[in-house]
Amino acid sequence: MVENRNNLYQTEVEWKEQEKDRIYACWMDTIYWLAAAAKYKLLAAAGTAQDVYLMSERHITALVGEKACSHIMQHKKRYHPQRVWNYVAGNGINYTYCREPDFPQKLANIPDPPFGIFYKGRLPGETVPAVAVIGSRKCSEYGTCMAEQFAAGFASAGVDVISGMALGIDGISQRMALRAGGRSFAVLGCGVDVVYPKANGRLYRQLQEKGGVMSEYPPQMEPRPALFPPRNRLISALADVIVVVEACEKSGTLITVDMALEQGKEVYALPGRCTDALSMGCNRLLRQGALIAVSPDDIISDMHWEHLAKQSAGTESRLTDKKISETAKEIYGALGNLPATQEEIVARLRENGCTLTVPQICQGLVELELTGLASSRNRQYKLLSASAK
Repeated sequence: MVENRNNLYQTEVEWKEQEKDRIYACWMDTIYWLAAAAKYKLLAAAGTAQDVYLMSERHITALVGEKACSHIMQHKKRYHPQRVWNYVAGNGINYTYCREPDFPQKLANIPDPPFGIFYKGRLPGETVPAVAVIGSRKCSEYGTCMAEQFAAGFASAGVDVISGMALGIDGISQRMALRAGGRSFAVLGCGVDVVYPKANGRLYRQLQEKGGVMSEYPPQMEPRPALFPPRNRLISALADVIVVVEACEKSGTLITVDMALEQGKEVYALPGRCTDALSMGCNRLLRQGALIAVSPDDIISDMHWEHLAKQSAGTESRLTDKKISETAKEIYGALGNLPATQEEIVARLRENGCTLTVPQICQGLVELELTGLASSRNRQYKLLSASAK
């Protein structure tokens, strides 16, 4: 009994010491102008984050130089570690750093690892496969459809979707992954308590509920152009595979591709029309040796992820569950993931030998819409993902 009590006391003391060190590490990580490499160097020399805080000015200067030392001393005068921690925790922000067991190992094993991560929601699981779905902010209808199709496919297969919560392909893929019942994680180019872009505020909140948002930048850090390229290395690091849906020839998306290749990750690109400016980046990647993907199943098969939980029901069981008419079932087979006009759908059905009249086809399309199997926009129809609402 005494031995058990002593062990319990020892464990509690160790936990308190670990918690205290995390507070000091958090304080270190709010010194934005101190590079991650300098933080690692100081930690290695001092032994603990608390000892870094107690380190003499002369010793700090010898390790990281006068300029970095000046930033540390100014920060030390303005902010006490406990005050920083209280602000972070009080705003619902979690923090982990390189010495913590929950620090993502995928981030630790890159050339320029972050010292720590601020996050809301939760962190990605170490053993769960993940795909970074990235692309243009100003995407086409084709890019939108493909981002939705791939994200829904990955989510249904139990694969996490990683991206940057930006407008365009990023936000579309993450929104669809959540809608399809999967998980998604966003890496921000600003503080984790800053919603950017504002238009994705709802997505920001949904990610915290069904995944997470994270950043290596301290809270309250406003977005600025210089912060986004370094952010991209974390997106590629957290993913096992990178998928470029749509990108111009000189797109910032290609920065993430370069970092992914440096990290030894597989890069896939979706082919596009030769005359489409938004597909020039993808087509060039394919010429340079990127792998081609025309469906999420291509990647799932290549990565041997077939054992993961796939869509709970295939097409047949999905149609049976909906209890739709035979007419609607026949029309369902003529729809695709890209929008098609009523005339195009009629032509496809005629090619398949269908004898339904145009009024019957119209009625069937309405039935598919009402049962949540298809959607229409601007008089064009397409399949709706299994879990879309």
